[in-house]
Amino acid sequence: MIQFEKNLQRKGSKDQRIKESFLNRFLCPFDPLTLCVEKAGLVAAFGLSLALLVALSGCNKAEQLQTAATDAAKPELKETAKDPNLLTLSAESVKLAKLDFAEASEKEIVAPIEATGRVTINEDSTARVGSLFSGRILDVGVKVGDRVRPGQVLAKMHTHEVHEAEADWFKAQAELKQRQTEAAFAKSAVERAERLLQSKAISQHELNKARLEYQAAQQEIHRAEAEVERARGHHEHLGLPDDQHDYDAPVMIRAPSAGIIMKREITAGASVHPGDQLFSISDLSSVWVIAEVQEKHLPAMKIGLPVEISVAAFPDASFSGRITRIGEVMNPQTRTIEVRCLADNRQGKLKAEMFAAISLAAGEKRPAVLVSQKALQEMDGQTVVFIARGSNQAEWQFEKRAVKTGRKQGELIEIIEGLSGGERVVTTGSFLLKSEMMKSQLAEE
Repeated sequence: MIQFEKNLQRKGSKDQRIKESFLNRFLCPFDPLTLCVEKAGLVAAFGLSLALLVALSGCNKAEQLQTAATDAAKPELKETAKDPNLLTLSAESVKLAKLDFAEASEKEIVAPIEATGRVTINEDSTARVGSLFSGRILDVGVKVGDRVRPGQVLAKMHTHEVHEAEADWFKAQAELKQRQTEAAFAKSAVERAERLLQSKAISQHELNKARLEYQAAQQEIHRAEAEVERARGHHEHLGLPDDQHDYDAPVMIRAPSAGIIMKREITAGASVHPGDQLFSISDLSSVWVIAEVQEKHLPAMKIGLPVEISVAAFPDASFSGRITRIGEVMNPQTRTIEVRCLADNRQGKLKAEMFAAISLAAGEKRPAVLVSQKALQEMDGQTVVFIARGSNQAEWQFEKRAVKTGRKQGELIEIIEGLSGGERVVTTGSFLLKSEMMKSQLAEE
């Protein structure tokens, strides 16, 4: 028993707890050195368990020692972290992708003159439809924003002035016909008088009288023709049809040109008077951009100078235009002058009263790094290019690099930051490299 306790004492804290548990179970409470008779039967089983526990503990320690020795025998390996901006492809993959390369070029470009402005409608392509007479609006057939064609009916109105003009027109025509009939009768009377005079049936005085009546009929024809022309001019000025005889028919207000209804100032039942504006129609395929150019840039302004226009609504798009007018008066508060530009708007993206940024290629020359616009890709909210860093017979390596772009120069674009002249970038096929890099990043995650 004493030898057993000595063995237990050589264990750690865990074996100490096992020892205490054993003593509490199997030793006699009255004599600590004597086993309890009732519990003696359990001693053999416990001894077997304890022996197994010691054996297992020894095995575990042996395994740990063996593992440590094995690990110590292995050569030390330093794991290198993979650069997320590098992409390695096999030469076969590069060949299948049909990548094109180009060196970033250094050239001199013209530094632009920047100005701010606003978009307005093109007044040269705008028609304002007004009322030529007094009347009452019966019906309005268009709304603001509707596209109309030339001659399309915009509204209907009733007016006595138009009905009176129609009456004068038909009255003048009837008067002319009557005078023509009278002149024909007077001419026949002259011819009859001449025959009678030859047969001595009438005197010369009666012949002269017939001739005077014929001349008077001719003058009446001229007066009636003048009245017809006056009535026709008024009739055409009002835009009335020549064959309309219904005096109760409404007057049609028609669109003078194609465009979009920008304003509508009338509703059904409204009374209008001569000079009142009814509609504003504008062709928005082209718009004006009024730029505020600083005084120091005024010498560089020329009529016909091309400009590039950008708006906040479409930050990645630019619109072409040209200068059509340079203002005559300087703004005394801002020391700027108005420069009017005509911009193409066939896509309809530019809206009236938008704020715009105008760039004029009329400044001084400066060096710049240029690459093809095909080389640019968007990744993680950044504009990037892929640079070919090197290759061997088996594989290629590409570096993703974030860049900051500037002005566009045709198919090229200026790189303000992130790229140096002479570096070889991927142009055609850069999207494939982007897709491959994103796929690699997802696989690692």
